[in-house]
Amino acid sequence: MSKKSGIFSSLFFLCTMAILGVGCSSAQNCCPPAPCEQPCQPVCHQPVCPPPCKPMCPPPPCAPVCAPVCPPVCETKPVVPCDPFCKPAPKCHYPASNQLCCVNGITVTGKNPDMCMLGNQYPLEFEVKACDDVCDVVVTTHLPEGVSYVKSQPEAKVEGRKVTWNFGSMKKCEVRPGKIWVQCQCEGEQCACFCATATPVRFCSLLCAKPVLTCEKCGPAEVCPGDPVHYTITVSNRGSCAAQDVVVTDNVPEGLEHSSCLRTLTFRLGCLEPCQTKKVNVCFTAVKRGKVCNTATVTACNADTVNCQACTCVCCCGVDVVKVGTKEQQIGKNADYQITVTNTGDKPLHEVIVTDVAPGSTSIVAANGATINGNQAVWKLKELPVGEKTSFTVTLTTCTPGCFTNRVGVATCEGCTACADFTTRWKGRPSLNVCIAETDSPICIGQPTSYNITVTNQGSEQDSNVVTTVRFPKEVVPVAASGDSAGNVAGQVVTFAPIEVLNARQVVRYRVDGRAKESGDARVSVEVTSDSVKTPIVQQDSTIVN
Repeated sequence: MSKKSGIFSSLFFLCTMAILGVGCSSAQNCCPPAPCEQPCQPVCHQPVCPPPCKPMCPPPPCAPVCAPVCPPVCETKPVVPCDPFCKPAPKCHYPASNQLCCVNGITVTGKNPDMCMLGNQYPLEFEVKACDDVCDVVVTTHLPEGVSYVKSQPEAKVEGRKVTWNFGSMKKCEVRPGKIWVQCQCEGEQCACFCATATPVRFCSLLCAKPVLTCEKCGPAEVCPGDPVHYTITVSNRGSCAAQDVVVTDNVPEGLEHSSCLRTLTFRLGCLEPCQTKKVNVCFTAVKRGKVCNTATVTACNADTVNCQACTCVCCCGVDVVKVGTKEQQIGKNADYQITVTNTGDKPLHEVIVTDVAPGSTSIVAANGATINGNQAVWKLKELPVGEKTSFTVTLTTCTPGCFTNRVGVATCEGCTACADFTTRWKGRPSLNVCIAETDSPICIGQPTSYNITVTNQGSEQDSNVVTTVRFPKEVVPVAASGDSAGNVAGQVVTFAPIEVLNARQVVRYRVDGRAKESGDARVSVEVTSDSVKTPIVQQDSTIVN
């Protein structure tokens, strides 16, 4: 035959080998026997072109029950020379797929393509299925001379043209696939012989198992003193058999208290099957500030002991603010205040906002580092660490006397707040006014007259130690004095006892009686002094004496 690309079929022959025997078994045959035919008659022969390669096919391992069908008798034709460029299409003796039913406990099914082009690769696929529990499963193939081995899956043992797979033990109904790739190197039928052997067995099994306990504990990361603290203990069996008599023991740490007042709590979970999970919920009360760790221990009679722990910070957010400043100040002047903010809690404070609100009658003169908006000064801090303090200053002024309270507030993003205030007495100024008026003028020598004197505090602040003194000239002689304080006449001078406190808008009145002594223009002088008025206020009144 020529080396022109031809068409051929891979024949897939399967045979099984008994575990103690050699060769192909015929205990079971899946193919029906062919009908018997008459003995072959002589046939005529025609010249045949010699093939370039001689196919090397082993004889069929199983003898057919009947003789093969004879080819029809052909007519005698004249002998013609061979056409070197023409050859008949070969026919395969075996199908492209085949199956060997349960032999020695296995079924083997194989297949390959109907044909392959010369020089190309093609796969031979097979599948081994266990009809029963078997061991020592071995599949062997002998490759023909017309192909070459390329690879196999799973990887096989290759000895020349012998390829062997050892699948070991297989359970009933288990299936193992296999595949081998070969390359066509010769035209013609390429027949590969597959043999499979196995040994039926029976198994006796024992379960070897172990329970494996796991424990997880979860709870709040942070609570305040006095708050309830809830924990959940999750116990799971990750092993292959049940854990017996599972017990959870929880030791109550310092800083927490249970309603039972016990320091050790015990929970019996009983049997825990594989993959089963049980939970235990327990509640405590936080009684002491600080970090507390609660540990649970899980035991079983047939499993290793495991522990799990959850830690909680018993802490609180705390902030304090203190404000100091000027207690008294004259109106029109400045009063300074200092604000001190302290983190008194157990954790840092964030986004700290300090707001100082000045009274309505005052105004803010300065507040370093603050944003001033009307009567508000606002400072902002990103963080205030535990135990640290920071200070701010603010300056106020007013023109209105009185007691005014300046308030400051602190707020944080954690929800902590605090406030403080400070009251300053803003003092006004006393303003004394003196008035003197006579009752009779002009008068003659020897005639009497009286002088009415009023001292008024027209200012906004009280005055103290207000002293009134009346001085008479030689023309008039004082004879008597009266009023809101006792008067003392000494020669030509009348002195009234001091007024200890003269409140704003308060008026004091005095009267001095006199008698004309000489002719002339008598000028009576009134002098007023106080703690706020060191230079006397002087008022005069003119009396004509004829």
